[in-house]
Amino acid sequence: MTSQLNAIKHRKPARSQRKGQLGRFLLKALPILVIVLAVELYIGQRFLIGGDDQVDRCLPDKWVYLIDTYNKDIWRGDLVAFKAERMSPYFKDGQIIVKIAAGVAGDRVKVDSHQTTINADKLIEGLQLASKLNQPPSHYHRDEIIPHAAYWVTGKTEKSFDSRYWGYVYDHQLLGRAYALF
Repeated sequence: MTSQLNAIKHRKPARSQRKGQLGRFLLKALPILVIVLAVELYIGQRFLIGGDDQVDRCLPDKWVYLIDTYNKDIWRGDLVAFKAERMSPYFKDGQIIVKIAAGVAGDRVKVDSHQTTINADKLIEGLQLASKLNQPPSHYHRDEIIPHAAYWVTGKTEKSFDSRYWGYVYDHQLLGRAYALF
């Protein structure tokens, strides 16, 4: 008799009872699943993570970046991520690049053999890559106002391959603001 009572106590629930439990679980889990998927979709579309695997980095102290593709409100001094155009031989078209937005529309940029200035403030010295690009430094000289929807970008090192050599980054190239993580 006792073994029969134990068997009754430990018997599996009926199939219909299990379906009811599963249904209640799904009703409770579905809103959480929808929220998790919505958050992942939002974050997955908004943010990118990029890394700089170059030996000689133009931003030497950082190599991993978070790119906010929804934030395209770029100010002077911000880190900016963009797709390369006209940047061979160092970068292929479409490659993601992170640099400092040193100049914005309306700023005056002046490049000569000795230095680059933005609004008469010294930005970086020389044109160290001119000989590697098989051009005389005078080829890169300019004195102009940055046009609308354009940015002058640079790195922190003199060997940075930046706007001194290939000009502006335009709005259509812009991915968004970047934040250095590591």
